[in-house]
Amino acid sequence: MSDERNNQRSGVGRKVAKGTGKVVLAPFRAVGQSGKLTKDQFVSSMKAGHFGDASNTIRENWQKAAKPGRNDQFFDIFGGPDGTELLQWNLRRFLLKKRTALGCMTAFVVYGAVCVLMFQAFSGLLGMLGALILGCTFATDAQFRLWQLRNHRLSREEKGGFQYFWREEPVWQIFNPELGGGRHGS
Repeated sequence: MSDERNNQRSGVGRKVAKGTGKVVLAPFRAVGQSGKLTKDQFVSSMKAGHFGDASNTIRENWQKAAKPGRNDQFFDIFGGPDGTELLQWNLRRFLLKKRTALGCMTAFVVYGAVCVLMFQAFSGLLGMLGALILGCTFATDAQFRLWQLRNHRLSREEKGGFQYFWREEPVWQIFNPELGGGRHGS
């Protein structure tokens, strides 16, 4: 009992609590300082007019892209002497991206299911949900690019937009890893 009183009198308990408080609060202080610096930088950039120039440039580019004949045509890009090699390289790249997205999505969904079923850690549901959302997003992006390249339609004039992709491509194709190596459906 006398040892506890000596520790209390010497302030060891207070020093430990104070040190623990600093360790626990240090990340929050750093985040707060980072937020303040970011806000200061944003305010100074707004005063200097940097964002106004960027938004005007974006608006001009958007208006130029909307004009007919301003978009890249498929054969303008892939019609040269190295066109078929470039096309095959892009097809392999997007197919690899799609397979990677589907593989990672599957791995994290299985991991989340194991966490929920075996350990009753329901935070695994959040991992599963995140994996599904990100995996589907990346797989859809890759499938859209594959569809554009396989159908030789990149521009608005060639009807290579996302709305045409949703109308023409079956949804299940997004989840097909195409392990056979050939083009689907042909």
